[in-house]
Amino acid sequence: MSVVALALAGAAPKVKDSAQAAPGTEVVRVKRDFGKPHFDLAIDAWLNTDATRIDEARLWWVNTAEQDRRKPLGPMVERMVKLRYHRSSSRSLTITVTGDGKEFAFVVELAESGQLHAFVAIDTEDGHHVPRCRLDAARLIAHRVLGMPVGLARVAVTCSDAGGNFHKGQVRHREIT
Repeated sequence: MSVVALALAGAAPKVKDSAQAAPGTEVVRVKRDFGKPHFDLAIDAWLNTDATRIDEARLWWVNTAEQDRRKPLGPMVERMVKLRYHRSSSRSLTITVTGDGKEFAFVVELAESGQLHAFVAIDTEDGHHVPRCRLDAARLIAHRVLGMPVGLARVAVTCSDAGGNFHKGQVRHREIT
């Protein structure tokens, strides 16, 4: 499976066309250590009119060379990586990404303050596990063979726990057979 395919894909419920829809709120930007340098990934979310409910969340490409224009991920990627959306409540939506034998979960939540945040479970660089860490930054790190990206090694993150402590580590994933 190609690294691009591992970069996350799928069709979100009530898919919005970036050219026609009101812009969503960027919840998290995901950088990559492979592929075209002017393409990132982002999770965006849309709220209902009174900003009390997450109507939708979507993962898609961001073309930084074109004023951060959003672009759906293509059919080839969608065949290799699956996205599932699970609504826990009107204010919480989990995006589960499965590909390359790994499953990652990103929880998008609407805080009482009206801010949107993404949370993940991580394993820190010093060997601790943080079950709920608010994402500050994320980066897909490729598994390489002879210097060529051939899979996803990990998703490196910086995040903050409930006590406000800063952590560096990687998103904990579940192995899928």
